[in-house]
Amino acid sequence: MTDPRRDSSFVLSRRELAIGSLAAGTLFALPGFRNFASARQATDLASLGLPTLDINVSMNGYEGVPDTTPAGRYLVNLTVGADVPGAAAVGFVQPPSGMSAEEFLQAVGISQGEASPQASPVPDEGGGEEGPLPTFVYEAKFAGGPSGAPGTTASAVVDLGEGEWFAWADDPEVPLAPVVFNVEGSASKVAADPDADLTFTLYEFGINVDGVMTAGDHLVRVDNVGAQPHFIILDAAPAGTTNDDVAALLASFMSGTPTPDGSLSENDLTTIAMTPTQSIGTSTWRMLSLEEGTYVASCFFANAGTGMPHALLGMHTVFEVST
Repeated sequence: MTDPRRDSSFVLSRRELAIGSLAAGTLFALPGFRNFASARQATDLASLGLPTLDINVSMNGYEGVPDTTPAGRYLVNLTVGADVPGAAAVGFVQPPSGMSAEEFLQAVGISQGEASPQASPVPDEGGGEEGPLPTFVYEAKFAGGPSGAPGTTASAVVDLGEGEWFAWADDPEVPLAPVVFNVEGSASKVAADPDADLTFTLYEFGINVDGVMTAGDHLVRVDNVGAQPHFIILDAAPAGTTNDDVAALLASFMSGTPTPDGSLSENDLTTIAMTPTQSIGTSTWRMLSLEEGTYVASCFFANAGTGMPHALLGMHTVFEVST
């Protein structure tokens, strides 16, 4: 089996789709991403004593998503079948008030119970055929979730509030049918926050990384304090990489011209982790293994109103992990 740390083709193709579509005047419906690296997730996070959602994903779809479940904080364990050709995710989305999950999915090109290998761009609010994401996407609540490589189990701690939700692959191009379910009541007791030693804070338009920057296993907290949905692509990069190098690489994607010899190229980046989309005010937790080296964290969610990927607006950061 291919080591997912050595296969970043999916991530790069999604980045190119986001930027290339923008340059061509068309925008993809929703971004996709998957987490490729985790360390003893189920074992370490199980010590928190949280109720669990144990979900299996195969080429036949998701199993284990309950029809109904009480509101509260959950440890979500995602087991990815060995038959899945690449890494897989389960993200949780609550449509905005007044909109059902089925209406939301249809509006972004996916029908409940029917997976589409490629969703069409959604129409803009002015009635044109293609354009920026409609407002309701930004009004939905994205709660995050786990993702992992084939044949593994990945885990994340997420919060689910009362209402109708759907679980999906966090990517309209992945042919896995979403599953609609209901969360009932209010959380009777707020569980204590896990004691993370590394925190990623997402906002417009930046990513702050705080905590213990040493090689090894970390309990990572991801907070979105911005007004828009965000996610993280985490890449290992060559030593000496700077934010200016990343900006130049992004500019090359946008212009369609290759970067000069000796400068940062897409082949220099190895994706090691991704976090599914989160909305303002949400926090998730997961285990992550980091080796000594240089890392780039970035977000490619489409900006409200313009569709510009957030990374092109400066939402990327470079940090170092020491021994």
